[in-house]
Amino acid sequence: MSPTIDANGVPDKCLSLTVRSAWGHFKRVGRSVTKQTYRIPPRTTVAGLLAAIVGSDRDSYYDVFAADTSAIAITALTDLRTVNIPTTGLGTDPDQSVTRTAGSRRSYALTYQDTGGDRQLHAYEVLADPAYRIDVALEDEDYYETLQDHLVSGTSHYPPSLGKSEYLCSIEDVEVDVVPSSVEQRDQYDIDSIVPISLSEAIPQSRVTYRIERSPAVMEATPGGRRTTRFDDYVHTQAADANVRVASSAEVTPVNVDGRTVVFR
Repeated sequence: MSPTIDANGVPDKCLSLTVRSAWGHFKRVGRSVTKQTYRIPPRTTVAGLLAAIVGSDRDSYYDVFAADTSAIAITALTDLRTVNIPTTGLGTDPDQSVTRTAGSRRSYALTYQDTGGDRQLHAYEVLADPAYRIDVALEDEDYYETLQDHLVSGTSHYPPSLGKSEYLCSIEDVEVDVVPSSVEQRDQYDIDSIVPISLSEAIPQSRVTYRIERSPAVMEATPGGRRTTRFDDYVHTQAADANVRVASSAEVTPVNVDGRTVVFR
């Protein structure tokens, strides 16, 4: 059976897996010249990674990962370190096109841009040796079971990657039917995962550096493709062995998952 997600966004069971790669790049929205990266993969990126494992068609899985039918927690397992890599490439050719041949449903006419033009130099900010623990619950039973079968058997319909297609990642330490348990009531909590709160809600700690990011969280299909319907602000730490400390008054529901304190979103 698939998980059930309560009003606080906490599932009664979930899948847990580790994704790891030598490199990662999650392009920040609104950045063009310098290709900056999110430190934490956006929720929509995690949905796309899992959809690649299942083999979903492009723009076909957004309802499965909707806010009220899915729950995801993300924990960084390594220090979030980046390097800048200069890359040369061609600009986009506005005259390049793909048109369907008249009278045929499968034949297309392609125009190709001139590849002899001058290259442009762009700097890519890239994550070095990133690894994340992902806890995921989906109320769509067929989809959840298909994902679980792939994870358990170590198979994938499309190669999973961390952002760019070149940055292939491995899937490790898969756990199924992990049951989140409640955390003992206290004045404050130390949370291992990223936390969807504002920076002002995080309690400062000695020698702990917090970072805040705002990234796409939920998408929906449109006639022309897709659009983001929700962005999340969240706080995380720079070091993997540090935690985000929050007061009990914060509007989050911490739970224990396999020895970690996480927040689903």
